Amino acid sequence: MDITRGVCSTAMATVMLAALVGCGGSPGESRTTTSTPSTPTALPPSSTAPAADAVRGTSNGKTYTVARSETEGATPDGSGKWTLVIDLLSGGDDRVADALNRAVKTSATQQLESFKRDAGTDGTWAFDTEPRLYFGGASIAELVTGTYMHAGAAHPLLSTGTVVIDSRSAKPITLADLFTDEDAGLKQLSAQSKLLLPAVLNIPAPMADEPGNAPTEANFANWIPTPAGMEIHFADYQFGHGRPVITVPWPALDGVLAPGMEDLRRPG
Repeated sequence: MDITRGVCSTAMATVMLAALVGCGGSPGESRTTTSTPSTPTALPPSSTAPAADAVRGTSNGKTYTVARSETEGATPDGSGKWTLVIDLLSGGDDRVADALNRAVKTSATQQLESFKRDAGTDGTWAFDTEPRLYFGGASIAELVTGTYMHAGAAHPLLSTGTVVIDSRSAKPITLADLFTDEDAGLKQLSAQSKLLLPAVLNIPAPMADEPGNAPTEANFANWIPTPAGMEIHFADYQFGHGRPVITVPWPALDGVLAPGMEDLRRPG
């Protein structure tokens, strides 16, 4: 059973472009429910807390309502089961809410489909996703992480996808949009990763050149803008098993950000 190929291809690909092509179809037989937290609480003005802690968030002066969506499904033979959990928006700017909703649905579906292709029929398996939604002053972003467990496996396999929507234009923000010169921006991310990853991976610093920290779009495709910096989520097996995370401070990116992108550091 060749699971690793599908996992890496999903986690390394940028999901931010998904909003351009819309949402894929429902995976297999499924049942979808939506819910909101039992105690409505507004996000603090300077917070980037996940939506699980609140039912509302503000970006670019617009207030959005958050609902958690849960879709359950299974393969026809019952060998595989999944629960896709994502956070969806309503209210605010309808264009922004629609763009994010379509993109995160696609992200979760793409992660599931990657595992389904390689799961085989030699046992039972389960796949689940978990969302984290962030409101910034000029963007709304969602991280969708997936966990795949095959019966008898020593440990789960992991997947990652991020969506970043510009709350001013309702368009996805890709790395090409983020930087004036994408190559220059990627070189700066590569250099910062070599400085920041050693503390996360518990290895000597600075980190040597590796395929996983090379200045390529695939290596840095999964990112979230926060007031502290550009939070980068690396893929499972990009540096061994696990999903290491670093935050590149915004001052380290001064001079390479495209006009208007400095607003991404503003809190919601």
